[in-house]
Amino acid sequence: MTDDRPARRFELSTRDPDVARRAIAEACGEHRPHFQGTRRDFHFAWRGVQAGPLGLTRAAHSMDARAETGPYPDFLAVHVTRGRCRFVDGDDELLVPAGGVGRYPLRRSVLYWTDPVSTTVRLPMDLVARVAATRAQPAPHTFRFLGLAPVSPAAARAWAHLSAFLCRMAAIGDDGLDQPLIQGSLADLTAATALTVFPNTTMTSSYVPQPRRVAPSVVRRAQAYLDEHAAAPVTVAQVAAACGVGPRGLQAAFQRHLGYSPLTYLRQVRLARAHHDLLAADPAGGETVAGIARRWGWTSPGRFAAAYRDAYGRQPRETLRE
Repeated sequence: MTDDRPARRFELSTRDPDVARRAIAEACGEHRPHFQGTRRDFHFAWRGVQAGPLGLTRAAHSMDARAETGPYPDFLAVHVTRGRCRFVDGDDELLVPAGGVGRYPLRRSVLYWTDPVSTTVRLPMDLVARVAATRAQPAPHTFRFLGLAPVSPAAARAWAHLSAFLCRMAAIGDDGLDQPLIQGSLADLTAATALTVFPNTTMTSSYVPQPRRVAPSVVRRAQAYLDEHAAAPVTVAQVAAACGVGPRGLQAAFQRHLGYSPLTYLRQVRLARAHHDLLAADPAGGETVAGIARRWGWTSPGRFAAAYRDAYGRQPRETLRE
């Protein structure tokens, strides 16, 4: 879900440690940073974006730092590209070197930085729990993360790749991140990746009951719901709740009756809506293929063009010029 507001960007560059300290405290609230080292060569650079529920911050500064952090109500994870950081959470401790990733402790803890450049991703924990419910169906109030470190080196690389991708999206600088569909898609992608990277209760479920059989009429209701809400950020859990079934049952029913997933159906609907907008658009009025694609949730113009070509046998720009 998103708050349907444009992405909010922020940026700061300063050589004054006091200015940096106040900015971090005001923005993060939970941080109480203490810098160590000479003020003469200090430099702090910080920029980020809040796109719906997804927050992304990239920071660099030249001093070592110690910060009392948390407790956090949200999920936060960091990708360190220079320097290192260390979390101390009671008896638990995690050292994240350059190239590494780690999850912020939820409880009050202490964070140490050394000459860092890092990217931090933030999501509401209830959003992560909702995505978790579609994987193993733990009740949202029982879902929790179990460790600070990734489950494997491959998982750590997956988070690093995601972090880099989100930074590229934020750097585009056009209205892409203002689109509610893109905000929702990126938030869901980030939550799903977090569930595969960091230990959590979905990985420890010893038994997941098979979904009950869902009638074809429920699939038709789900299709109608998706048709009606195609312009909004939609999750399988939302559709399932609207139809009175579980997410896994709805997924299984779509596969059984249609041969594809609810989200595949939603992509088809959105592609058809984009086709309609291309036909109706006036290029002289400033409409573009990329703008229409973003309106309907396509973050990559190349992937949109490929999907459009597969469905309609031509390039979207050809339809726009007609």
